[in-house]
Amino acid sequence: MDQKPGHEFDFPESSPNQDYHANDQSSNPKTKHSGPGIASFVIGITALLAYIVIFVLVTAAISSYMGHALTPEQVEQLALHPAIILASVSMLACIILNLAGLIVGIVGLVIRNRRKVFAVIGTLLNGLMILACAALVFAGIYLL
Repeated sequence: MDQKPGHEFDFPESSPNQDYHANDQSSNPKTKHSGPGIASFVIGITALLAYIVIFVLVTAAISSYMGHALTPEQVEQLALHPAIILASVSMLACIILNLAGLIVGIVGLVIRNRRKVFAVIGTLLNGLMILACAALVFAGIYLL
């Protein structure tokens, strides 16, 4: 038998254990992250930052109305305040952005042979923000 020094055994190119580990995402360090998952995560973070900016700007714009009872004329004037209108349109845009992020996150979860960390985080983040906005709308409807 002609053996090279240090090579006592010749292993076959593929073994049953190698096939098992090739399907396991956690043991394969070369598995790439899901592109749609990363996009969903970025969309979720962007929308979250936009919600924070909207909240801060609206709070600053209507701070003079806070702390005392409003007459019906003041409520109507407040509803037509440019900051409130801009915030309403911006919230609608963020909800549409979250819906797109949720769809892209689900696509990222379905893709095979990719890491799904960003897809899971993005899907949860976008889904929770959609639920929070829906809860805010329902709270506003039922508190009036």
